[in-house]
Amino acid sequence: MPSYPLTITTPDGKKITLTIDDWLHIRFRHPEVGEDPNALLQIVAKPEELYKNKRGGIHALKRIDEEHFFVVIYELEDREGYIRTAYLINDKRKRRRYRELRSLRQF
Repeated sequence: MPSYPLTITTPDGKKITLTIDDWLHIRFRHPEVGEDPNALLQIVAKPEELYKNKRGGIHALKRIDEEHFFVVIYELEDREGYIRTAYLINDKRKRRRYRELRSLRQF
């Protein structure tokens, strides 16, 4: 079992942390994400797409198969931030939800 908190650096140099409380929220509310918290950190470190919501949350997305994306949402506070949630989303729902959010970068 990993030792919390876990941290990773984003491509633009921000330190993002996953606390045990946030990991437990994700595991119980979104069990489809699996049992490996490092998978979330890797998506934050190397996202395929990034979006910013109206409240300032950053959505890091990575395609996992032809029809699904893994979404990790984190919030920034200055040069660091915290992972708040993560879940899987299908391609149709992703297109509908993310057409209104501002794209930060697509790889």
